[in-house]
Amino acid sequence: MVKKEHGAPELARLPPDHATKSKSAQGFTAQRRASAWPVHRWPLERFFAQTRTRVHLPLSYLARDGLATRTVHPGEDVNHAVYRFYAEDAKGGRVNYVHADSVDERRHEYLGPDPRVAGYYTDPRGELHVRWWDGFLGDQWMEEGKWTMEVDWDGGKWIEK
Repeated sequence: MVKKEHGAPELARLPPDHATKSKSAQGFTAQRRASAWPVHRWPLERFFAQTRTRVHLPLSYLARDGLATRTVHPGEDVNHAVYRFYAEDAKGGRVNYVHADSVDERRHEYLGPDPRVAGYYTDPRGELHVRWWDGFLGDQWMEEGKWTMEVDWDGGKWIEK
């Protein structure tokens, strides 16, 4: 038992069972999917870099053709940097999911039929990795693999990790 300031006892909040954790993770995943922005359109939300870091950007679906990295600086909008990178012209003999005739190719056309940015994962070095959601394929991926939402108990509720 934990004592409150006013002397009334309060039970310490223990994490709920595994089913509640799983349900919370599913809820966060659904929220990420719903708020994901199409990479071929100007992002409406802003996500500012807090420190100088690198963003890892796959060149194709599941990064089969490698990764590029771009440095972002404190105060720079990461979403806009990602948009600008994928809006650039691209030439390559890879699978283009948008134009079969390779007319005016853009980098985002190699990521899948409907690539959307669902957020970012920060690795232990502080570098950012894009979490992708493709509504057409129904697939959530990040570089060479798939991503899942991880949650932590903060003492009162489940939060995104």
